[in-house]
Amino acid sequence: MYSIIIPIHNEGKVLHKLLESLKHLLKKNHEIIIIDDGSTDNSAKILLKYPLIKTIKFSKNCGKGAALRVGLQQAKHNKIIIFDGDMELDPNDIDKLMILDEVNNVECVFGSRFDSIYPFSSIWNFGNYFFTLFFNIVNGSSLDDSLCCAKAFYKKDINQEKLKSKKFDIDVELASQLLKNKKSIISVKINYERRSTFDGKKLNVFNSLSIILRILKGL
Repeated sequence: MYSIIIPIHNEGKVLHKLLESLKHLLKKNHEIIIIDDGSTDNSAKILLKYPLIKTIKFSKNCGKGAALRVGLQQAKHNKIIIFDGDMELDPNDIDKLMILDEVNNVECVFGSRFDSIYPFSSIWNFGNYFFTLFFNIVNGSSLDDSLCCAKAFYKKDINQEKLKSKKFDIDVELASQLLKNKKSIISVKINYERRSTFDGKKLNVFNSLSIILRILKGL
C-alpha cells in the first residue's frame, strides 16, 4: 500500500476533478492525504464531500515544502508518492509511479514531464533545463526532471528531521537526500500540461534563488 501526499492551495476550480480521479486508489486501500495549504477559496468545502480522503488543513499558507513535510509525518505507509494537485500533471499517472520494489532494486521512481526540452522556447523551459542541469552537475547525477513533483520512494529512506524546505525547493531537497543515500532512481514519463499564472500557477521566477540555494546546500 502507498501513502499519496498531495498539497493544494486555492485549487477549487480543479479540485473536484482531482479528487474524482483518485477514487480508484481509495478502492485499492491506498492512503490519500490532501494538505490544504491555507486555501481561501472553496477548497475546504469541496474536501468535506470526500470523507475517505485524509485532509490536513493549514490556517495560513506555509508553502509546498512545509505541506509535504507534514504529509510525510502523517503518512502511515512506508511507500510514499508525492504529487501536485493543480492538474498540470495527470493524476491517472500516479499508477505509473507504483512500481517500488526493493527486491528488484526499484527504490525511487521520479516522473519526467519532457521527452526532450528546448530551453530557449520559453522562460519556463529554460528554468526546468537549467535547474535540472545544475542539480545534476552538483550531485553527479543524471535526472531527467529534478523539479517534477511526481516522486515515489520509501519513507524510511528520507531523514525527515533534516528536511528544511518550505517552498518549491522541497523537490530538489528530497532528490538530493535520496541520491546521498545511494538510492537508484528510475524515471517514468508522465503527461504534463503547463498552466499560466493567469490560470493559477504558483511557481514564479522569484522562487529560483531558493531552489539554487537548496541545491548548493545539498553538497
